[in-house]
Amino acid sequence: MMVLHSRLWRSYSTTGLLTPMYSLGFCAGMCLGLQLTTGFVLACWYQPSAEMAFKSVDAIQRELDAGCMLRSLHGNGASVFFMCVYAHMIRCLLHGSPVSRVSVWTVGVLIWLFLCGACFTGYSLVYGQMSLWAIVVICSLVTAVPVVGVKILELLWGGTVVSGVTVNRFFGIHFILPLALVCLVMVHLILLHLVNSTGECGLVLPRSDRVNFYPLLLGRDVAIVCIPAVILGACAFWDQDRFGHPDNYVMANPLVTPAFIAPEWYFLPFYGVIRAIPHKVLGIVVMAVLLVCLVSYGVSGVRYSYWIGGGFSGVSISLRYSVFVWLLDVCVLSYVCLEVNHAESLYWLLVASTLGLWCSEISSN
Repeated sequence: MMVLHSRLWRSYSTTGLLTPMYSLGFCAGMCLGLQLTTGFVLACWYQPSAEMAFKSVDAIQRELDAGCMLRSLHGNGASVFFMCVYAHMIRCLLHGSPVSRVSVWTVGVLIWLFLCGACFTGYSLVYGQMSLWAIVVICSLVTAVPVVGVKILELLWGGTVVSGVTVNRFFGIHFILPLALVCLVMVHLILLHLVNSTGECGLVLPRSDRVNFYPLLLGRDVAIVCIPAVILGACAFWDQDRFGHPDNYVMANPLVTPAFIAPEWYFLPFYGVIRAIPHKVLGIVVMAVLLVCLVSYGVSGVRYSYWIGGGFSGVSISLRYSVFVWLLDVCVLSYVCLEVNHAESLYWLLVASTLGLWCSEISSN
């Protein structure tokens, strides 16, 4: 026991300047564990075919013991997972972590991209009306790629239309992506362990002045993870359809288009960019540029800090101001996306486009 305690001290000692916001990563990790556990049980009962996909989901809720609770935890858990991940990423941006932790930030963005893929494929497996048209709309974006766009779409769908082959392929992708996600999370933790956390003040303390992560900070993480657990419990047991859509309780019918098509809330900003730019190819190009900028944010931040000659502390105010403008843009763009879906209006499209250009101009200045 003494040897184990000594190893924990040597290997997991960290700075005492970590604020409670640093527990968001631990909350995201707990959400990942919950999703893996509930997803494995649900996968044992799910049948990936056009005829049985929707019926098997319904059978899970009605016939499987605690099946309704499992599906509710898994579905609402994805939303709470994204809440923790987005809050964790915002905390990193506010504290300037991408500037000093380039590799950790880059792997973290890859984790987020894999999580987006896992949630999209998982939402498609329900094979209700909204799931079907989500597959049609989102996958059709690849047709903007010159020459090979249509071939890529046929590869994803397994044909020229969405069918049982598509559901089967998405089920395989949805099963593989979480395993890759776990590997990326391990790499993320290893890289973080190599450079250690600096805290909000950006100070790197000598090892003799650090505190032991176990049990002090670990106990705080366990206490803070109760907050998303309460949110998940409230959604899963009292308001199961908070993040759902009524059309997804109707079996998929390719001959009927829903009157209101919208993605899950965590994809609203990206869908809003596409809706705000009338030209399909241009909207996808803007989306790609945004993702590339997000991945390379750490490297560009390091270069910028050296260029102004102020070091990491000099770039902190600029980073936080940019994050505030970015959050404002994301929230308004999501709201505009919903308004445009409810009532098609060129006015709202112009507002979204103008707001995006205005925020980009402010951030660049």
